[in-house]
Amino acid sequence: MQRKRYSLEFKQQLVQEAKETGNATQVARRHGIDVKLLYRWIRDSKHADWQNASPEAKAVTSYTPSPGEFRQALAQQQVKPFVVKV
Repeated sequence: MQRKRYSLEFKQQLVQEAKETGNATQVARRHGIDVKLLYRWIRDSKHADWQNASPEAKAVTSYTPSPGEFRQALAQQQVKPFVVKV
């Protein structure tokens, strides 16, 4: 028995429908697919969104200041230090 293949358009349609309705289980049942498969498509679509994001958006979310920049921000009170007690 061969696995069924779904087109990219079909996957995108179901992912969008699941996001709009907020009920992936209902969408999966209506289209006759396993809900785990739809959840995988939803997860993969989030990853695809990250892959298609602009370099500027990625730079902002992954920015880590150097120790010197952090000390300077502390001195200017732009960052408030905190201590984690274990």
